[in-house]
Amino acid sequence: MPPEVWKFSENYRNSREIAALGLAIAQMDYYRGVADMVLPSAPKAAGPKPTIVEILGENSEPQFVAEQATAISRNRSVAVLVRTVNQQTIMQQYLPRTTINLREDDAVWVDGPQLYLGTYHSAKGLEFDAVILPFLGDDLFPDPNQVADFGPVEADANDGRLLYVGVTRAKSALIVTHKGPRTHLLPVVPYDLYTTATR
Repeated sequence: MPPEVWKFSENYRNSREIAALGLAIAQMDYYRGVADMVLPSAPKAAGPKPTIVEILGENSEPQFVAEQATAISRNRSVAVLVRTVNQQTIMQQYLPRTTINLREDDAVWVDGPQLYLGTYHSAKGLEFDAVILPFLGDDLFPDPNQVADFGPVEADANDGRLLYVGVTRAKSALIVTHKGPRTHLLPVVPYDLYTTATR
């Protein structure tokens, strides 16, 4: 007799708003894989819509992200998640020394308010009250090296899955930042999935 398969039909991690964005990403043409996301059946964990912030002109994206992350970390756990180790190194220069760097093998976990920094890969299986995803301009995401090595279709599929991971690490708040046009891997419809702002 084959083992019984258990299917979980309740999403206890994400607010309804974040779950909706995760599901929209999983329904994009580029997404290859089975989404492990289910929309909460009751508004048990309602929260604000994710916010997408376009950084204008000479304003510093890492500086803006650091200011937001530092403010949030006073009261809640927050993770700044990036695509590449190079981006992680850039962000590290702007964040407080008390920031915990996530590593795939040796993450340190603090119960309560704390600021974390890591790649999408290092955050798999973790959750945070808030998540900030910087560098989501179309020129950086999907990663240009992935596009050059594997072609645009495969790069979209790979980085689309990573975007899903990043979005779904957030329990109640999500901020996405970009300079220039935002990544085409974010859904544009339905229009009420997120709010937009400029800085």
